[in-house]
Amino acid sequence: MPTEYSAPAAACAADLLELLARSDEPLSLAEIARRLGRTKSLVFRVAKELEIRDFIQEASEGRFWLGIEILKLGGSYISQSEYTEAARRVLQKLSHETGETVNMGTLRGAEVLYLEKWEGANSVVTVSHVGKQIPANCTAMGKVLLARLLDGDVEARFKGSYPTLTPASLGSYAALVADLEAIRVRGYAVDLGETLDGRACVAIALESSLASAEDGVAVSISMALHRYERDGDELLRLLMNAGKRLDNEWEQRMVMTGSA
Repeated sequence: MPTEYSAPAAACAADLLELLARSDEPLSLAEIARRLGRTKSLVFRVAKELEIRDFIQEASEGRFWLGIEILKLGGSYISQSEYTEAARRVLQKLSHETGETVNMGTLRGAEVLYLEKWEGANSVVTVSHVGKQIPANCTAMGKVLLARLLDGDVEARFKGSYPTLTPASLGSYAALVADLEAIRVRGYAVDLGETLDGRACVAIALESSLASAEDGVAVSISMALHRYERDGDELLRLLMNAGKRLDNEWEQRMVMTGSA
C-alpha cells in the first residue's frame, strides 16, 4: 500500500471505509491503524470525522462498523448508473421466472463485485449482497469474466494467492486456468459448491457495450445444487435469453442517446 499521498487524511478515510466494507466484524481503531499501516492519531481523527457524518458507527464498545450514509451513497450510485434501469427489469423478470437468486457483477482485481441482486421464491440466504466482493476464482460470475482475459493477466491479478471458500474452490493457478479454458469453449461458467456448500451457480458475461469495459459485466442464477442437477439446462436457457435482452436494450439505449 502506498505511504505517501497528496491528501493523507482523504486517503486514510477511503482506505478505512474499504477495510470496514471487507471486514466480517467490527474493528477497533487500533486494529484499523495496524491493518492500514497508519498512525493511531491519524486514524482516530479520520474515524471521528466519519462517525460525526454517519459514514461509520460504533457497533460495540470501541469497535466500528459502516454507517447509514454508506447505504445512501450506494443507493445513489445504483440509481444513477446507466445500466440499472434496463438491468432491473430483466433481472427481476429472470428471478420471477426461475424462482431463484439472480445477480449482476463486475471484476475488481481478483474479486467479483456484486452490483445487483434479485431474490426469487426459492431463494435462501447466500454470501452475496450488493457491494459485496468475493474471490473471483470461487464464483461463476468471477470465472466467466476472468475467462475473457489472457491467462497471464489472470495470474497477474491473483499474484500467486488463490483464496478458497469451500473444499471445492479452485485454489491454484493450474486448476483455475483449466476451468477458464473450458468456460471459453462452452460460453458460460458454473460454480458447483465452490462458493457455498450445497449451492450451485451458472453465469454468463454480457457481450454488449454494457460489458465493453476491461473488467466486464456478468449475470448469474444461484440455486440449490440439486436444482441445478435437475434443471440446469432450462435455467441456462433462461439466463442466456436474459443476457440477450440486456444486450439488446443496452444497444438500443446507446443508439437513442447517440453514444453508439
